[in-house]
Amino acid sequence: MDSRPETAYTQHDELFADEFRRGRSYTTWRPHGTTDWLLIYTEAGSGRFATPAGTHETQPGEAVLLAPGEQHDYTTARDHWHLLWAHFVPPARWQPWLKWPVQKGLRVLRLDQGEVRERFRAAMTRTIRMGRRKLPGARELAVNGLEEALLWANVSASKDPWLTLDPRVRKAIDHIGANLGKPFRLGELARLCGTSVSRLAYVFKRETGTSPRQYLEQQRLLHAARLLRMTGLGVAEIAGEAGFADPFYFSNRFRKFAGVSPTEFRGREN
Repeated sequence: MDSRPETAYTQHDELFADEFRRGRSYTTWRPHGTTDWLLIYTEAGSGRFATPAGTHETQPGEAVLLAPGEQHDYTTARDHWHLLWAHFVPPARWQPWLKWPVQKGLRVLRLDQGEVRERFRAAMTRTIRMGRRKLPGARELAVNGLEEALLWANVSASKDPWLTLDPRVRKAIDHIGANLGKPFRLGELARLCGTSVSRLAYVFKRETGTSPRQYLEQQRLLHAARLLRMTGLGVAEIAGEAGFADPFYFSNRFRKFAGVSPTEFRGREN
């Protein structure tokens, strides 16, 4: 029987988050866990988690999730451990986001370098900071921060094909989506993505099966279709909103895209 003293914990709030920097002496032992969930993200250094199935040493960029009732047995693995953590009681809608991959009886998620990790860290940091504020709505803002962090973790856990795209292509797609109504210049897009026009065109075609300009037109037409369904704007106004300077050109391209004119499409959808 383990004779270690049990680490105290009494749940008072639905969310409590903080940030620790701990040395070799840091350890936590709760053989029966807690009644809430615990999320621990390793910012730097390393932590060692023990389960009945084995042990795991975290690396920077890894998050661990402990469910209610699961044993808490973790400590600083080497010289130091910088961790962001949150005890929380999730609403029902969060449950699908808590199905992380399991290693040695432990829910562990490796957040790769890039947007997902950066967004997750930023959301966790906001959660911690808002939890310390006294302004009206601070608690709700902290909960929103944790919800965002779990959503970004879920992006990583999903293994969606988007995550395997060349980072330059992801950046190009995001920029195109955010600027559908603006003039398109492939050279500017290539500079934004840190590559040459020819290289961007090559990797974009390789990864998506289409060129940047063809992808842009497809997204503009999809956006126009949504505007036709959901607004009362005229066809010429929708053409402009979707980035088409000439309404007649827009109508021709839309007919080829949807099989009917914009006006017929709106009537059919309604």
